Amino acid sequence: MKFMENVSKTTKVQMTMTIGQARTMMRAMDLYMRILMGQFEELEHLFFAEENDPVFKRESDYQARRDLNEYLRLVKQMIYPTLEHNASWGITGQPCPQHATMIYDMYKTMDNAISWHQNPKGGWTVNYDKPMHWYKELPLPEVKVFEE
Repeated sequence: MKFMENVSKTTKVQMTMTIGQARTMMRAMDLYMRILMGQFEELEHLFFAEENDPVFKRESDYQARRDLNEYLRLVKQMIYPTLEHNASWGITGQPCPQHATMIYDMYKTMDNAISWHQNPKGGWTVNYDKPMHWYKELPLPEVKVFEE
């Protein structure tokens, strides 16, 4: 990955944010990794099914949604010509870009820490399991959730 060349693996970055900001960042991370995996239809979902944002409330605009779906299909075909329209790469397999796998590790680590903070008793869903570590070139990030 070009953007990772000559980057220290020991220098750390610390950022403090609210749970809401973290969840917003996680949504952006999720969208980014899904697009890299070939799930271009996620852009359609973003612009036509966003629940709480009136700017994106366009469920009734059927033709625009159909057009966008067709454009996304064509873009996907240009970028990933071997993928079928409704197919995508797995997060850990080739040719999925490595930085999608790194983002997946970051996302899952954040989701795990926030889930345990909000429900210390745990639960049965996968967000309470220890995150898998797929991108082996870097350690899993450390995430701490705390009250001020």
